[in-house]
Amino acid sequence: MSVISEAAGAGAPGPYRRLLGEPALRGLAVADVCARLPQGMVTITLLLVAATHAPMTTAGLVVAGYTLGQAVTGPLRGRLADRYGLARVCAACGCGYTVALLGLLAGSLTGAPGWLLVATATAAGLIVPPLSPGMRSLWSACAAGALRQTAFALDAAVFDFAYLTGPVVASALAAGVAPAAAVGVLLALTGAAIVIIGRRSPPTGADAETGRLLTPRRKGGRWPIVHPLWRSMAHRARSAPGPLASPALRRLLVTGGLLNAALAATEVALTGYVRQHHALWAAGPLLAGVSAGSIVGSLLLGARGTGALGGEASRRLPRLLSCYALGLAALTAASLYAPLVALAAPLAGLCLGPSLATLFNLASSASSASSASGASGETAGAVSGGGTEAQGWLNSVMNGGAAAGAALAGAAARQPVLALALCAALAAAAAASSARRHLHPAQVRGVKRRRRWAVRLTSCCALGRGRSRPGCSTTATGPRRSRCATPTRWQMCSSRLVSGPSGSSRAASVPRSGASSRAAS
Repeated sequence: MSVISEAAGAGAPGPYRRLLGEPALRGLAVADVCARLPQGMVTITLLLVAATHAPMTTAGLVVAGYTLGQAVTGPLRGRLADRYGLARVCAACGCGYTVALLGLLAGSLTGAPGWLLVATATAAGLIVPPLSPGMRSLWSACAAGALRQTAFALDAAVFDFAYLTGPVVASALAAGVAPAAAVGVLLALTGAAIVIIGRRSPPTGADAETGRLLTPRRKGGRWPIVHPLWRSMAHRARSAPGPLASPALRRLLVTGGLLNAALAATEVALTGYVRQHHALWAAGPLLAGVSAGSIVGSLLLGARGTGALGGEASRRLPRLLSCYALGLAALTAASLYAPLVALAAPLAGLCLGPSLATLFNLASSASSASSASGASGETAGAVSGGGTEAQGWLNSVMNGGAAAGAALAGAAARQPVLALALCAALAAAAAASSARRHLHPAQVRGVKRRRRWAVRLTSCCALGRGRSRPGCSTTATGPRRSRCATPTRWQMCSSRLVSGPSGSSRAASVPRSGASSRAAS
């Protein structure tokens, strides 16, 4: 945390000093470090714990089961956090998570069967506390205005810093002391994050975005008498799709899956590249170079202190992803001459952190916009406000994208240059998916209005030629109204548009044929 604070203060004293100068936001920054570092430690910790008395195949299945369980229940845990309070859900999940990890440690030390270790790890993944989506939801709620982009940039930098130092800390503890030491530090950091979040999160029954209470609180040992209408509004069930009702969030899910697929494929491709050149020791430094470039890019993005508006962030995301794709393309070209790979790796990760920060910021804005459009007043958060659930969906989709990207890169690992080119293609696809035009609500209303006038104009042309509209029994022959059996507002408006300035219908001057001409004569 001190390294990041010093770097942030030296590079950009304005936004970061304002962010870390507020006690509440400074506490969230500490909680962010405590929540992110276990995420960087958990993979290597599970591997080393499971490999104590079990083969590496079983250890790999343990990690796979944990990751799968975490991805499956991510949206559900986010929805529970939005409904019952982040602190309460994190505390409940933290208790079960502690029991599951201690059971995994005990089973590994006693030589339990492999299937039991995999099942225990899967159970731990199913009930892992929703700290990652919860932290982003809290950043979105507490860091308002121009500091929101700085907060998400700091979160992305801490994320990369955790994945850079977490494996080192976990392996040093597990190998130098004991596997139980790594598990103990992981659980201690997780518990510290839960305690800090419990002090900073809104009270139970409050909207995560606004902090307003959505349910009556208990006073004097009795529940106050509440009008039935208010009770039904406050406890009204939310629609099944939840945040997925937002089209912008659905597009961001696709972009996030492709982006994380490119990231996971890069890790596998670089490992295969150094293995082909018989320099497997260089895999760690190259991946650390990518992470270092990502940290620098995130801090530079946060130093701008702008981007609180969703329109600016939505325009920035395609540019950042395009630069990330170009960086991976440069890394692919540098792989043709091995010494250049070490220089291209930090450049490849320079736009990764800013892309992730902007993506999470847009996801938070999309969930807030969905909450505002789906409800109003006191019931907005209760009906559709799912900031933590939206971040949970994004985490789950990104985990699925990482699995797919790693599988694709592993299939092409025999030709590492082709695997790196695949990474650049995935990043370019993410940029293309985010480059779709985002219309402002006023623009959407303008498009709908023009479509309605186009329909009316078509109706005017049909009436002018003596043809009836669909559903009409007769044609329009009057100067101001149509003689339709069931006249509607649209038909009356079309008849007015057909009428000339003198009040006579333009339809009378148009030659008619068939039954219409005989009726006119």
